[in-house]
Amino acid sequence: MPKTNILMFRKFLLLITIISIQQIQAQIHIGPGQTYNNIQAASVVVKPGDTVFVHAGSYTGYQGIIGLKGTAAKPIVIMRYKNDLHDISGCWQFQACEHLTFRYLNFKANSTATGRLINMDNNGSCTTQAKYIIFDSCYFSNVTDANSITAFKFGGVDFFEVTNCVFKDIPNCNAFDFNVCHHGLIKGNYLENCQSAGHIKGGASDITMERNTFINASSGNWVVFEFGGDTGPQFYCPNDTFEVRNLRFYSNLIVGCGRGFALSSARDCDVINNTFYNCSGTTFRLLNTSNLYPKLYNNRVENNIFAFGTTAYMNASAQQAGSTYFSNNIYYSLVNANFTGPYWDTPEADLVKESSMRVYGNDTFMFVDTAKKDFHLAMGSPAIAAGKQVAEPSVDVFGYVYKNQRSIGAAEYNSTSNILVPQQNEKYYIYPNPTNTGSIILQSNETTYTHLKAIQIFSATGELVYSQSSFQMLVSIDTKRFSKGLYIVRIAENDFISTQKLIVE
Repeated sequence: MPKTNILMFRKFLLLITIISIQQIQAQIHIGPGQTYNNIQAASVVVKPGDTVFVHAGSYTGYQGIIGLKGTAAKPIVIMRYKNDLHDISGCWQFQACEHLTFRYLNFKANSTATGRLINMDNNGSCTTQAKYIIFDSCYFSNVTDANSITAFKFGGVDFFEVTNCVFKDIPNCNAFDFNVCHHGLIKGNYLENCQSAGHIKGGASDITMERNTFINASSGNWVVFEFGGDTGPQFYCPNDTFEVRNLRFYSNLIVGCGRGFALSSARDCDVINNTFYNCSGTTFRLLNTSNLYPKLYNNRVENNIFAFGTTAYMNASAQQAGSTYFSNNIYYSLVNANFTGPYWDTPEADLVKESSMRVYGNDTFMFVDTAKKDFHLAMGSPAIAAGKQVAEPSVDVFGYVYKNQRSIGAAEYNSTSNILVPQQNEKYYIYPNPTNTGSIILQSNETTYTHLKAIQIFSATGELVYSQSSFQMLVSIDTKRFSKGLYIVRIAENDFISTQKLIVE
């Protein structure tokens, strides 16, 4: 075949390949004026590798989808279109689905639809567990219906991630619950003004919660979060002969809540390098709640700061030796200079409570400035470089790597960021965040970038590592030379400055 014909034939094959890929990996648009009004209508045509774009508008009403499946190579992505403002209410329920990613979506209850926003489940059978489900950088708010139990429910999901999401203003139920779930990561989420952040239970195992921030995320007698509980026998999967096992609570910050944290019939769980600040009720609980598997066994509670306000309580139901090991924690009073340690309100705790406690009164400088939500360790804090050496967690709540001689608590000494409260409709968006891809995108919800004057990125030590002052419609920033850790991104207009955090992993 002549060379010219060979080249033409190759171009033809390339064109056919491109057309085939486009046919296989489609872009599907939902919303007012789009091909499909809602996600349920669109789901019947969605194939592995497709992206479903959610356009501007209000999406109200229950949406039920069964058996929607992407693949490992071709996940299905459901995400906001550009920076279109939208709100979703009425509950999206996905059953027995696989390889789905949800990104940059705004779920918000309203006066018409006051209840649950997401239900991801196994359709009532452990043989059809939902699998490989990701929720990243989504916003959940305004659920007021107590009968909802929870705003966000995973019931029978394996291999999942819930990262960089916001759960806010959920006053009458849990923010997120994970029942009958295995192999998950719950990371970098922000929860504020909730009745309770939630629980993990029902034979759940091998799940890590790390670098989450809880601000007033429980009220009254509700705990911020509970590992375990009491699940009915009909809900367990056949191999789950425990309430919960191998759960990890790492580098989390809990501020101003009702009750703090509970280990309830938990086995082989770790609660390490967290900061519990000023809970109004019992800060830590050990409970035998499960009717089927009541006893706690081989749990570790290490390198935590328990900072008590007017209430300095810990409590436990009857425990046996080996139930839970407390070691190398700090017990600190915010109100009492002559603090002698927390009050364990039941004698049953004698077999488990820490025998040699590190106790400090309020004449000790512990944090930088809690009034400004700065929970970094103050210079001279006894928590600095006092941590027990452990393999995990490797980074603190702000993304700063723990030092070889780590500190106690959620924030390593000399990490620099305060709590940055995520906003529902930021003018500029950074993604992916955290990133390990070598680049990030800065996108605006404006149609042009004419008002954008400068972008500066600073390292955790304050060094300017990136600066740009001319822009296209989409700003791409190369981060390959950035070391792992926390960065501050400063975005400037004529009359507007936005400061956001960026984490490079």
